[in-house]
Amino acid sequence: MKDQDMVLSIIVNAIQFALQHAQKAPNQPGAVISTEERVDLARAILTALSEQGFEITRAPSQPR
Repeated sequence: MKDQDMVLSIIVNAIQFALQHAQKAPNQPGAVISTEERVDLARAILTALSEQGFEITRAPSQPR
């Protein structure tokens, strides 16, 4: 998996986690967005980071 795809997946998962947490909060409307919308949002975040000069590179694994 390319580094950018991995970061995209992490962002999508973070969005999903945040939405699930928001849905469980009392007196909060449950904002539900589709998987496609989450991926679009994640891509927008990646684009914004890239435009600010951030680069996605994978650091070498540290031995355990």
